[in-house]
Amino acid sequence: MTPDKLTPLPREPTPDRGDGAERAGGPRAADARPGLTAARDEAARALDALDTAHRRLLRARRRAGGPAVTAEDRRLAEAARVLAQTARELTRLVRARTRQYRPGAPARRAEPSRAKPVRRLAEGEPLVTLDLTRRLGPGWRLCQFTSADRDAHRWHVRHDGHACGTVTHYLHLRGERAGWEAHDARGFRLWPGQGRDAYGRTAHLWATRTVAVHAIASAHACP
Repeated sequence: MTPDKLTPLPREPTPDRGDGAERAGGPRAADARPGLTAARDEAARALDALDTAHRRLLRARRRAGGPAVTAEDRRLAEAARVLAQTARELTRLVRARTRQYRPGAPARRAEPSRAKPVRRLAEGEPLVTLDLTRRLGPGWRLCQFTSADRDAHRWHVRHDGHACGTVTHYLHLRGERAGWEAHDARGFRLWPGQGRDAYGRTAHLWATRTVAVHAIASAHACP
């Protein structure tokens, strides 16, 4: 086997010595695209392949009469949420760098922060609270406790201070928002079935956050 057919082993990045990041004739000399663009295209192809594989898995499971949702599906959904959160953070960083290098933008001088001191939240105090008294009755609240809840569009349903369940805005593998998932206080999924409250033909998603919250409230038994 000739040396040019050997697969190069991964290696740690070396500091720039002034002679260029890549030499002529190197393994990546033929790829003139920026590294970020190449990585983005590769990630898009990987997501498309993952989406196709997942659809085939669901079709095969339906033909075999298997369960509609498994523990592996829940882990896959959680991993997809983490991936979407990482993509949003990368987008924020790229946009910030774009503003920094915008032509003609005046250099900003570092100024002392004049922001007002932020009140520290007590332990267990939510970041955001929505009052549902007019919709469900006294004592019902929607809360977000962490930045992860905010990024995932996840709301905790509370009644008189105790947990009743969660509703989460579902995110497709392509990064698009769809219907809402609803789980009771024990973590079991609540299904809308094929009624008018379902999100299109998706049997496990609710059409709106309101109907998902109502489903949790109906299934909850106050202690």
